[in-house]
Amino acid sequence: MDYANETWTEKFKRKFNENPWVPLGCGATVGALIMSAVKMRQGNSKHMNYWMRARVTLQGLTILAILAGSMAIQKKKEEEEANSELQRLRKEEMRRNEWDLFEARLRNAEQAHSEETALSAALHKQNVVAQFHQTTIRPEVGTNEVSPSSPTKSWWKLW
Repeated sequence: MDYANETWTEKFKRKFNENPWVPLGCGATVGALIMSAVKMRQGNSKHMNYWMRARVTLQGLTILAILAGSMAIQKKKEEEEANSELQRLRKEEMRRNEWDLFEARLRNAEQAHSEETALSAALHKQNVVAQFHQTTIRPEVGTNEVSPSSPTKSWWKLW
């Protein structure tokens, strides 16, 4: 909340919500002061003294309300700070857990990639060997062609 741009009524509402006993105590004190002035003007000193004592008592209660309210606000702020610290620690722990999970997934992915690469290389090697065996010259059944590996006839004579 931006307190610098706060209007008078907004500030009063905010302060009243924080500690409603202070404005009520101030109002009661002013009421007792006005009543004592009225009684003094009427010349009734007995009632005037009563309202002056009430004013002093209400003033003391208002000061106690100020102290109690400020202590309550301070305690509330400390609790909020403790809660925010607890939330920060929980978020940090969650981030750490997420990071650990990410690293585990990354290690698994790297391991799977290396296994796939090794398997792909082995399959490629098998395909090369199979292609080599298929490309060697072999005589077909019923033909007079001789393979170069045949010990009986030389393949040079075919040319």
